[in-house]
Amino acid sequence: MQKFKTKEEAYESCQADGYFRKLSFVNKQRIKSLVRNADTNIKSAETLAQELAKEDDRWMNVYTMHYEAVRLCGEALAIFDKIMSENHQCLFAYFCVKRSDLKLDWNFFEKIRKKRNGVNYYGEQVSYNEWKEVESQFDLCISIFKKEIEKKLE
Repeated sequence: MQKFKTKEEAYESCQADGYFRKLSFVNKQRIKSLVRNADTNIKSAETLAQELAKEDDRWMNVYTMHYEAVRLCGEALAIFDKIMSENHQCLFAYFCVKRSDLKLDWNFFEKIRKKRNGVNYYGEQVSYNEWKEVESQFDLCISIFKKEIEKKLE
């Protein structure tokens, strides 16, 4: 099992290993497309959640669609800084270290990233209770990213 990294350790490791790429320009069309895709994930997750019983295995999809929305919004916002990350942990570390003004929670990012990886790579499931435990944090994080993006697009 991998050792837990602080946001600073993760950021420094990502930087040392070349996981950040500098972009040559701010592509506003790409930003808008990424946000639109994030919105599509959220709407799909909300539609699905309305029909699910608490015991349904498809809470996993609600969770992973929200995770994808967070990641897409993060990618979109990073473009304004002309930064692209080669992996999710590095993207989240970037925001927690370099954009501390956003007051994003590193522990939340690590929790959802590890759970999403568990689903995708190790066959883990997500229960209704696991979803409810993080739902408001997902909403808050997405809202923070989107508000910052909207400000920068004006």
